[in-house]
Amino acid sequence: MATHQNFSEQQVAAAIHAGLREGRRQVGLSPTEAEDKTATYRGNLYHYRQHVQTSLDAGDYLQAAEKSWGSYAQTIKAIGADHLLSITHHASIIGVAGQLADLANQSDQQNGVALADGLHIARSLHTHFYENDLPDSTVVTAAGRVATAIDLMQELFAPEPPG
Repeated sequence: MATHQNFSEQQVAAAIHAGLREGRRQVGLSPTEAEDKTATYRGNLYHYRQHVQTSLDAGDYLQAAEKSWGSYAQTIKAIGADHLLSITHHASIIGVAGQLADLANQSDQQNGVALADGLHIARSLHTHFYENDLPDSTVVTAAGRVATAIDLMQELFAPEPPG
């Protein structure tokens, strides 16, 4: 596992802003709103991650795939809220995730590749939910790789402790 890269709040915020799609309404959050949203997103993340494992154990690979995407999206939304921005659209989730991968790549190529791969795998699992186009064994492996990418994002882009 990687070590925390100590990205500054400004670096992470700049990556988030760069990933937000033009033409999409950008919603700034007050510190109180951000705290509430972050708690909600992290709670959802915990719930989705539990659901992924339960679904895998039950052999429900479609639900495991969709909840893997959901947990990935909640992670990106939580990182955005940590920086006082609400990320609400798929295009922005994908754009922000790509920019965070690029930021990680600047200091550690292995981390950058892991995050970029995590994004692509999470997207393919989201598509699989609608298309049912992946073998079950691929979903199992992919869900694990998405979980690894989520852990890495939470490590690399953890908010700075207050004051």
